[in-house]
Formats: sequence, C-alpha cells, structure tokens
Amino acid sequence: MPLTNPLHYPLAIFLGVLVWVVGVRVWLLPRWLVVPVGVLLALAVSLVLHQREMQTSRDPALARQVQLLQQQVQALVEGAEHVRAEAARLLADAPDLDLLVTVQEVCDQVKALPQAMAQQIQRIQQTDEAVLSVAALERQLAQVRRQQRQAGPTASAQFEQLAASLERNIQLAKAGRDTRSAQIAALATLVQDTAGILQQLQNQLRVMDLGNQRQLAELRALSETLQSFEQQMVILTHR
Repeated sequence: MPLTNPLHYPLAIFLGVLVWVVGVRVWLLPRWLVVPVGVLLALAVSLVLHQREMQTSRDPALARQVQLLQQQVQALVEGAEHVRAEAARLLADAPDLDLLVTVQEVCDQVKALPQAMAQQIQRIQQTDEAVLSVAALERQLAQVRRQQRQAGPTASAQFEQLAASLERNIQLAKAGRDTRSAQIAALATLVQDTAGILQQLQNQLRVMDLGNQRQLAELRALSETLQSFEQQMVILTHR
C-alpha cells in the first residue's frame, strides 16, 4: 500500500506534533523514541483520511459538484481582483472616501477564501457518516443567528436564507442521510450570489460619479451585501 504525504492533511500533522510535544515535554521520553512514534501516527492518520477521500471520489455526482465549486471559487477570486482594481482607480481621485477602502478590504477577504474553501471541501469529503456533521452544522446555524440579529434588513434576509439551508441539512443529518452534496450545494449557491454582487459592484464602479449621492448610496448598499455574503462564507468554511 503506497504511503500518503501527511503534509496534505493538517489533522495528521497536528496529531504527530502533539504526540511529540506531550512525549518530550510532559512524559519526558527520549526524542529518539518519540519522533518515530509521531511520524508513524501522522502517516497512519493521513492514510485513513486519504482512504476516505478515495471513497468520496467514487461518487461521480459529488466529484462533479466539487469540481464545479472549485471553478466557481476561482472565478470569484478573479472577480474580486477586478472590483478591487476599479476601487483603487477611483481612490486616486477620492483618497478620503472610506467606502472605497471598505470595498477593497472585503475584496481582499474574498481573495483569501480559496484556501478555507479547499479545507472545508476536504472536511466534507472526509465525513463518511452524515450524523457526524450534525454538531458542526448546529454551530454554524448558531453563528448565523447571531450575525442575523446584528444585521440590517437586507443582510438579515440573506442570513435567513442561509439559516433555512442549514436547518434542512441538520434534519437530513439527524435522519442519517448523507449531507455532503447538500453542504457543497450551499457553498456553491453562496459563491454564485457573491459573484453576482461583485459583478454589480464592478459595473457600478466603472460608471461611478463620486459627487452623485444616489450612486454612492447604491454603492454602499452593494458593499454591505458583499460583506454579508463574505461573513456567511466565513461561517460555512470554518468549524
């Protein structure tokens, strides 16, 4: 059986390092003994996780969902880069306009999503029993409800849609049904919605008149919507 690279699995590395720290610092065992044990544990854990991924890859429908989501995330990052560039162009004429700075900051946060998204996809793929995801889904739902209470009317409605999706997934998980496809679908929907807002922002910025209060109000509303979607993605990609 071929070995799997533990560096591809953060959990395997964490457990290996934990064994090393506890063995050397707490149990005062010799390093020559602890290091091989930690390495073997990391290899074993990475092998188990790899086998779970291979099981997932045998599900053609789920594999197609994941591939499409990865493509959508890449397109989302490219859209964020375009919007950031448009905001930077306008900032040259209005360096004190905080709204444009906020747009750039949110775009930077969106550009950082691929890594978190990839880790979440990996976690979803490695979950071989739907019931195991119930606790994580409930934590996500609690976060959504907290954010919803602090949000304005538009953002609150968006959080409500996400909450409804999470509640459906929780019911599926409690019934013992596989929620992986539903979780990937929720991520894909959120990515698509965010991409739509980024496109509207880009269109708005291209024809922006910084002295037009109506356009500034529209830009502020789009920026707040983008922030809301970004917060929702953070919730879905962190456990």
